[in-house]
Amino acid sequence: MKQVFSLLIIGIAGFKLAQSFVNPENATTFLGMEVNIWLYRLIWLSAALFSGFAIMKARKEQGK
Repeated sequence: MKQVFSLLIIGIAGFKLAQSFVNPENATTFLGMEVNIWLYRLIWLSAALFSGFAIMKARKEQGK
């Protein structure tokens, strides 16, 4: 179940990142605050990376 949640986060982050490049803006709203677009992209990229590492860690532990 945890891997499904991580995959969902990766999918949403990928969509948000792609959307931010297709529809470029100087700033966007994140959690009710207006943030720089590059910070917005960094937040979503880090969420995807952390979720990917969590999946890799879980698969590694299952292999033991």
